[in-house]
Amino acid sequence: MLRFIGIQSGHQNIGSNCDLALRPSTGAPGEVTFTVKVRDRLGQILNSKKNTDGTKAFTVQLDDANANCDSNTTSKNFDFYLAIHYEADIHNKGGGFMTAPDPSVDVVNSISQKIVTALKSEYFKNTGIEEHEEWISNNMTFYYMWRSLTAPTPCGIIECGVGQNAHDKVILADTDRVANAIARGICKAFNVPFDIPTPPAPTPDPIDYQTLYKAEVKKTTKLTTDITTANDRIKKIKDSVASA
Repeated sequence: MLRFIGIQSGHQNIGSNCDLALRPSTGAPGEVTFTVKVRDRLGQILNSKKNTDGTKAFTVQLDDANANCDSNTTSKNFDFYLAIHYEADIHNKGGGFMTAPDPSVDVVNSISQKIVTALKSEYFKNTGIEEHEEWISNNMTFYYMWRSLTAPTPCGIIECGVGQNAHDKVILADTDRVANAIARGICKAFNVPFDIPTPPAPTPDPIDYQTLYKAEVKKTTKLTTDITTANDRIKKIKDSVASA
């Protein structure tokens, strides 16, 4: 089965959004650079994953913050649509969170919740970012993209950490670490193996002791016969010498 995943880099190009009210939302310092890097790397990782039968598991569409204005996004049914962000330094500590939309703007909210739950179960433990669900706000549950996506599209938003927090900043700078943690969650949600399974070690053939025994008896019998033959020859030589 091939799943269609949409990934949005938060705030990228928002200054030209068709919704004038969104244009000032340029994000926290350095956020756009971060979201683009993680979006692109996450897309590469997901595109490389395979189902257990060896077929391709995901196809990915990469969007910027103006996807709400693009029919290439708003007309498509995705198996999951993820918006990537990081949090501004307003809490005096590091941390992140993720959430599905409010049910009032998400027809398939139960599916969105299940996918987000799977994503959360992998992201925080694999990055070391502390989870803070209490930071979830209407800006996330009523995120502008939720009204632009098709009704059958499950979706969610991730605030990967606090970009300017000393602890989180080091982790967020490791694009592979962040993207792989997100990819693990998405793979888990869709029952796709993240790690390539290690093939089982070959099982050695059972030892056939009966055959080994027979082979050893055969060797011993031949050796005994050879010794007997040699002794007979020696005896004949001795006899010949003695009668000469």
